[in-house]
Amino acid sequence: MVQRPASAHPNALPAPRRAGATRLRRVLLGLLGVAAFIALWKLAYVFNWAPRGTIPDPFVVPAALWREYSGGRLIPAIGSSLVHYVWGLGIGTLLGFGIGLLAASLRVFDDAHYMLARILRPIPPLAWVVFAIAWFQVSHAGAAFVISIGVFWVNYFATASGVRDVDPRYYELARAFGHGGFFKRITSITLPGAAPSILSGVRTGVGQAWMTLIAAELLGVPGMGQEMNSAAGVGAYDAVVVYMLAISLIYTLSDGLFALVENRALRWRP
Repeated sequence: MVQRPASAHPNALPAPRRAGATRLRRVLLGLLGVAAFIALWKLAYVFNWAPRGTIPDPFVVPAALWREYSGGRLIPAIGSSLVHYVWGLGIGTLLGFGIGLLAASLRVFDDAHYMLARILRPIPPLAWVVFAIAWFQVSHAGAAFVISIGVFWVNYFATASGVRDVDPRYYELARAFGHGGFFKRITSITLPGAAPSILSGVRTGVGQAWMTLIAAELLGVPGMGQEMNSAAGVGAYDAVVVYMLAISLIYTLSDGLFALVENRALRWRP
């Protein structure tokens, strides 16, 4: 008796249809989760699960969004935040990548700085706000300085870890083919081998920068954090939610864009 192949089962769906069904199921469950969260939020508002007035009605948030936009506050705040976000992210990423690469590639450099790294690493970025204000006053430069510190450590450890995890046999093979020089070894072996970890660190830094940015802005640097602080000061918590959602949207877009770059750069992976 000839057995029917598993793939030819009458109830089995073709692979593209199975993938489509899986995506649809994921989207539907995701929307269900969002709806459940909004329902829980509405219950918290109705039954005053927090001090009165501190939980806004979720259904007034669209009106608050229009109020912030038409009042000329939302777009300038986003633009101001993006200025120091981009500078802080760029500086922290480049320095973290460069120093992490040197630390994992040069033993003498690692030995010379490892104690300093262990002293500075536990200090949170917000602890530097005092010095940022003293050195740069309340400015984009000060906010970028604080952001870059948080981003630096993410990229430093991701790069150093990725470089150290490259299989030593690749270096032996490179030397056998005459590619034993430091810079040649870095470009042909180290960076390609450590690329997944490095890019993962960069992607994590994209989100870390937003968390540090908003906290820095709460101290007076112009941007969405300052607008959130001002709105909370007059009890406009619906406006606070508007800026929180704006941050979420911008992060989602930036993370999605970087995911495309990451997938393209690592398209050689199986």
